[in-house]
Amino acid sequence: MSDTTATPPSQPNPAPMLIKGSWEEKLTHGQKLIAAQKDEAIPLLQQIIDRLAQLPVAQRHAANRRLDRILFQAITDLVFYQCYRDQYDAALANTTLAAQLAPPDQARIWEQHSAAILLQAGEIEAAFARLENIARAGDLAQWHDLIMHALRHTRLDVAERALLEAEHVVNRIDAGQDEAAVRQARGQLAYLKAHVALAQDRLDEALAWAEFAMTTSDLFGKNPGFFYVQLVDKGHYDAALKLIRRDQHNPIRASFWGGLAAYRRGEHAQAAAQWRQTLHTALPEEGPVDFLELVMAHYYLGDKEGRGLAIVLDDLRREQTAAFGQLFLAGLGWALRNDRTAAHANFRLAVMRSKSTASGRLLPRFWWAFCTDLLSATTQEEYARYFDTGATHTLPHA
Repeated sequence: MSDTTATPPSQPNPAPMLIKGSWEEKLTHGQKLIAAQKDEAIPLLQQIIDRLAQLPVAQRHAANRRLDRILFQAITDLVFYQCYRDQYDAALANTTLAAQLAPPDQARIWEQHSAAILLQAGEIEAAFARLENIARAGDLAQWHDLIMHALRHTRLDVAERALLEAEHVVNRIDAGQDEAAVRQARGQLAYLKAHVALAQDRLDEALAWAEFAMTTSDLFGKNPGFFYVQLVDKGHYDAALKLIRRDQHNPIRASFWGGLAAYRRGEHAQAAAQWRQTLHTALPEEGPVDFLELVMAHYYLGDKEGRGLAIVLDDLRREQTAAFGQLFLAGLGWALRNDRTAAHANFRLAVMRSKSTASGRLLPRFWWAFCTDLLSATTQEEYARYFDTGATHTLPHA
C-alpha cells in the first residue's frame, strides 16, 4: 500500500455531550466564563457549591463520587478566580467549606491554602496563626512550611519560634524508628537552621548547618542546590561556589549557578564559559530536567537564535495548565527579543496565575533579579510593575 493510500490515524474521541441543565453542564459553563474573565461565573459557581454542599454525604458520594467531584472542582475554580479578583473573604469562606467537607488527608491542603490566601490578602498575623495551628496538628513538614513562609515574608520572629518547635518535634522522634527516616528528619531540621541563620546574616553558622544537612541526609547531600541557590541570590558567591563544585548529581543546575555567581562577581568571560558548559551537558535519560537553568543559560548567552524561548514555548504548548514560572520565562524571552507586546502579555498572565493560586500579588524578587541582569534600565522600568522589586530577601515559589 502506498503512502498516499495509507489508513489515516485514528482521531481522538469527541468530548461527551453534556446534558443541558446538568451539574456538569453548569460547571463547564462556569469554567468557560472564568476563562473569558467574566464575573458572571462567580454567582453561577457559588450556586453549584452552595447547593451541592447541602446534599447528604451519601448522595454526593454515589456513582463514584460524581457530585462530590463536581463540588470540589467548582470550589477550586471559584477560589482561584476570587483570588485573582481580590475577593479574599469569599475565597476564604469557600476554602473553609472545602476543609470541612474534604477527607482528613485533603483537609490540611485546604487549610494551608487558606493561610496562603491570608498572606496574599495582607492578613499576615492571621495567616501565621493558622499555619502554626496546622503545624501543631501535623509533623515536621508543616513546621518546615511555616518557617519558609516566615522567611519569605521577612518575619524572623515567627521563623525563630517555629524553628524551636521543629527541633522539639525532631527530638521526640523515637530512636527505634527507621534509621533513614530519623536521619532525614535531622537533616531537614539542619536545613531549616541553615536558612534561618542565613536570613540572620550569620553566614558561617548557616554553612555549618548546611554541611550537617548534606552529610546527614541523602536528600540534601544529593541536592546542595537547595542551599547554594539562596547563597547566590544573597550575594555570597564564594560560599556558593564551594557547594556548587561539590554538586555531582545535578550538572546542569551546578554549571548554570556557577556561571551566575561568576557573572554577578563581574567575571563575565568565565560565566559565559560556564553557561556554554550548561548547554553542552547531556540531558538525563530519565527524571526531571533542570528546566529553569537550561533556559536561563540560553538567555544569559543572548539567545540570538531563540532556542531558549523555543524550549519555553514548546513546554507551554504541552502543558494543560501553565505555572507562573513558565509564563515568566516566556515573558523574559520575548523581552530579550524586544517584542514588547508578547512580553507584557506573558508577564501579565504570570501575575494572573500567581494571584489566582495565592502565590503572591506580584512575581517574587527572585525572578526580578534575572531581569536586572539581562534588561536595560529603560526596559526594566517598563516591566517593573509585574514584580516585587524590593530589596528584601525572598525565596522562589516555583
